[in-house]
Amino acid sequence: MSNTLTTKEQPVPVRQFDGRRVFAARRAANLTQSDLGKSLGLSKTPISEWEASKSFPSPERLPAIARALGQSLDMLFPRLGQPDLRDLRCDAGLTQAQVAEDLGISRIPLGNAESAKRKLNDAYVQPLADLYGVSREELLAAQERSFGTPSNAPPQAEPTPRTLGEKITYLLKRRQALSDQQLADAINHRAGFAAVDAAAIEALRTDSEAAAQVRAGLPPDSLYYGLGDAFGVKPFFFAPGEEIEQQVLDRLEFLNLLRSEDVSVAARGASRGISSEMLATLSEVLLRHESPAESPRKHGSDSGT
Repeated sequence: MSNTLTTKEQPVPVRQFDGRRVFAARRAANLTQSDLGKSLGLSKTPISEWEASKSFPSPERLPAIARALGQSLDMLFPRLGQPDLRDLRCDAGLTQAQVAEDLGISRIPLGNAESAKRKLNDAYVQPLADLYGVSREELLAAQERSFGTPSNAPPQAEPTPRTLGEKITYLLKRRQALSDQQLADAINHRAGFAAVDAAAIEALRTDSEAAAQVRAGLPPDSLYYGLGDAFGVKPFFFAPGEEIEQQVLDRLEFLNLLRSEDVSVAARGASRGISSEMLATLSEVLLRHESPAESPRKHGSDSGT
């Protein structure tokens, strides 16, 4: 089977594509744009355009990009919802022509199934499932989604809780069914006095307008630590993402002032180092907070990257 992909790129990718995330992952992998392009059989020009969000790679190319950067496909290019037939093919890194060549069939049946014109002949189902690395049941469920009909596939995962109220509700459903008064008692214990009551917890849990006033009357950290005590989770779970990122940045600035050799070695992957995926996430956070003069378009050149 040929590994050559068409050079024509899709205007919008199937999976979520963020050029800044690709940039951060490439930097974390210590690769230049030319290095990444070479591993994909391309020049550095399309890499630069992807990172600057001027263009997007074809969906069939995303698995190869993830492999070249040492990242998982779902981590680097997340997708909401369940895949249809086209998604399964793209996740396998294959074009319709490559699938047809590999299975010794015409492209027409595959194209008809992906465009919801005619379902696959049963003789093609298992070979396609094997080629895509999925089960027969998963492939048939994907076909049902291509045709817009219900399937017995697992339900779509719930969105990640973002607000404080969503996080409290999430834990109440999955960890412990605590009462508002029990949560209030845990927060008051951390505060050292009766700072909140059950009504205040209801305001926090429902993200009502009164929630801001409740939070303003609490001592620093007593809310997050009190909720953490009650549910048995880290207190930072309840903090907004922006607040956590700022704390990370503050600590990085402190470490930079120390300029400890031990810290430098650990950050580069020694025994106390971090994974490439975590380093890419950290790079992404830093990118969101850097000055305009240090944008990915400037870093995107091969010099110094």
